[in-house]
Amino acid sequence: MTLRWFGGVCVPLFLLALFVLPVCAEIGIVQEDGVCWFVDNDGNRFYSRGVTTVNGSVPSEKSRAGQAYYYGRYYSNKAEWRDDTAQRLRSWGFNTLGGWSDADPALNMPIAVELDLGRQAQLHWFDVFAPETEHTVQRLANELTAAYKDHPQLLGFFSDNEVGWWNAPLFRWYLKQPWSNWTKRTLFAFLYQRYEGRFDMLCRDFVPGDGVTTFGDLKHADVELRLQPGGQGIATVNAFTALVAGRYYDLTWRALKKADPEALVLGDRLPLYYNQDAVLAAQGKVDILSSNYNVDTEDGWVAPYYFEGLAKLNAAPVLVSEFFFAANENRSGNSNNGHLMHVDTQAERAAGAAQAVINFSGFPNVIGAHWFQYTDEPTGGRNDGEDFNMGLVDIHNIPYEQLVSAMTQANQQTSQHHALSAECIDVSYSIQVPRLAGPIDVTDNTLTDWKNKKGTRLTGWGTDAPYVPFGDVHIGWRPEGMYLFHIGQSYVDFGLAKDPEQFDPTDCYRLEFTVVVDGVSVDRVYSLIPQRHHLYPERFEPVLYVSTSASGDHPVQAAALGTAQILEKPLPHIALEAFIPASELVGHLGLTKIESDIKITCRIRVTSFFHEHVMWLRSYTETTGMLSVDTATGRVLALSDSAS
Repeated sequence: MTLRWFGGVCVPLFLLALFVLPVCAEIGIVQEDGVCWFVDNDGNRFYSRGVTTVNGSVPSEKSRAGQAYYYGRYYSNKAEWRDDTAQRLRSWGFNTLGGWSDADPALNMPIAVELDLGRQAQLHWFDVFAPETEHTVQRLANELTAAYKDHPQLLGFFSDNEVGWWNAPLFRWYLKQPWSNWTKRTLFAFLYQRYEGRFDMLCRDFVPGDGVTTFGDLKHADVELRLQPGGQGIATVNAFTALVAGRYYDLTWRALKKADPEALVLGDRLPLYYNQDAVLAAQGKVDILSSNYNVDTEDGWVAPYYFEGLAKLNAAPVLVSEFFFAANENRSGNSNNGHLMHVDTQAERAAGAAQAVINFSGFPNVIGAHWFQYTDEPTGGRNDGEDFNMGLVDIHNIPYEQLVSAMTQANQQTSQHHALSAECIDVSYSIQVPRLAGPIDVTDNTLTDWKNKKGTRLTGWGTDAPYVPFGDVHIGWRPEGMYLFHIGQSYVDFGLAKDPEQFDPTDCYRLEFTVVVDGVSVDRVYSLIPQRHHLYPERFEPVLYVSTSASGDHPVQAAALGTAQILEKPLPHIALEAFIPASELVGHLGLTKIESDIKITCRIRVTSFFHEHVMWLRSYTETTGMLSVDTATGRVLALSDSAS
């Protein structure tokens, strides 16, 4: 069935023939054959290919020094800039203006508007449950949307940018607030009810701070609760996160729908990560889930678990509200001073960015992707210090020809690729492990040498409802051994631990991997154990350790082994890569190399920090084709001899 959304109402298209709906002239959402699209004012479906920050910028000290983009340096007036910029964007295959863009209708493109509604209303990091917040949010929603009510191509409103449902910081921050804070009171009542008023039950999950010996003490300001090692306190923290997020989404949804009933509510632009409880809390309170995204590898690959997980947690389509690629070789003097995706050359940048465009369109629930941003950031960085070559054009208004040429070609393919995306979903529990075309370097801090990421991906993960897998695991083989990599997300605030210096091993992020060949087990446990940062001693960073015991005992730091690595990705992003030599897998069979006629049984279990989430590889029974969640049996894997 084909469904179309108008202002939060889902209507089967056959009913539209029976009624005349004035909202039909507005941009809406349609789902056809399992694939989500925008629908324009004329009823034509489209995949949103956008660019953010198309605004001409403002004069500044840097622009006057030739170190920042400002339209007045290149055009006689704003109208001339708009004409030329719109022509450029359309010729490059873009069809949408993303956040922070010029809303003048002369640009003649659908526009997504970022409001900062929650920030201005002082919601999530202030006092979201205060009685006056509903009135404040509605007043601000009316004011902030008023300028766009008559816009002929309004795509919708982002309520905020990167709210970031960071579970532990929210929990810790509200604990420290005085009793006059309404959300502090909500947290107290929540904890009291959850633990049935029994402080001893709360202490099974939490270690109270100094001076906290009863529930009543939690009413004071500056109190602290840390997680009890091996406890379930993180579930309590996430349940509170869901309360706060649910209140935020409810307030912003109702306010925006009252202020402009026909405009789509585009969400709060998740910050390259999502808290599963917060996404569940947003169900029915956004028309679209928006998420910024840092592409996973330099070749433009996008890890499927991220968008497949959003589809299972929330029925709303997903808009990639910003993605980016930078290169050290650039004309604006940008240093690319951080973890955001950057490569060495403009040729690498063009190839990776174009592939990312195609990859995003391959998810049926992704309704569009917006490039960040139109121009490079200023030489030496923005006011906040971020200094990246993110522009389609440099600070001198000259397009990066390799980039825009590659993206033009990619943009032309997105609609056709997206139309077929539902057919590309792998719902099977494949038992084929492909032979890799070449060896993998597990010490090079990149996953680009995995050329067949789709073919090596394991599917069919079990999780505890209502949660979804928080990562992917890939396996491949060659005669010299077996390779694997894992990519996922797990936000952790090490300050929530009882003692980060003596982090309980059971609370570490762990990937347990067992291969059984002819009755003999080979075990690996990969654990991320926090240690003080080598450059910033006030911080903790996860360090990869490897154990050859199924229990994870006697781990050795991976760097000393040379057969495993954790990639340099800041939390909450996690990526690790490993190799197990053939001698350890098939040596007991008298073999020196792996052969394709060997069948193995594999068991994999991944546990995030503090046991927040667990995912396990479901077993596969070949005789019946039935799946079992009994992880003790593992899954039979056949080694395919076809090279990837």
